[in-house]
Amino acid sequence: MPKVKPETSLARRDEILEAAEICFARQGFHQTTIRDVIRESGLSAGCIYGHFATKEDIIHAMGERRHARDAMLLSPRDESMDPIATLRAVAREFLMDLQKEDGLRIRKVGLQLWAEALRSKEVHSQVIAGVHVPISTIIKLLQRGQRLGTVSKKIDPAIIARTIVSMAQGFVLQRVWGEPFEAAAALQGFDTLLRGLAPDARR
Repeated sequence: MPKVKPETSLARRDEILEAAEICFARQGFHQTTIRDVIRESGLSAGCIYGHFATKEDIIHAMGERRHARDAMLLSPRDESMDPIATLRAVAREFLMDLQKEDGLRIRKVGLQLWAEALRSKEVHSQVIAGVHVPISTIIKLLQRGQRLGTVSKKIDPAIIARTIVSMAQGFVLQRVWGEPFEAAAALQGFDTLLRGLAPDARR
């Protein structure tokens, strides 16, 4: 049997995860079967099982894929940019992504991962680690802003970072639930928070 090239194997794995994401977003983790993923992907059962032995393996890989995507989405593009401007740019990109079809689909899967974290220690660890990445990134940005004098030294970067991440999580919930959601309005609210971080902001 000819050996499959690594790039071909990775492409097939991505196809499987793409199909699984569609199925999970449409009908949830527990209602989706491997057979559904096979049907959606158009690949053979042997190909699916060659990459993932169980549905739980697919769910775990899905979580890794989502967190890697979020880490890239939320990472600063220009390390020399003003920290507040960086936070605004990252927030704008995140909120615009929520408006896209694939962005919404992956958030639907992410919401299910949050629920799955309540019963699975493995998924719980994965979700917590995924949350710590943006928190750590924002803390570093705020600390750099404090050193530069653009962020008040009176604020606690860790508390503000968790507040910002909580806002993002809340926006995700509103969007997934079908609540009225406009990226421009959400960014306006986020800007209000950012203005409050300035050294001369009243407290």
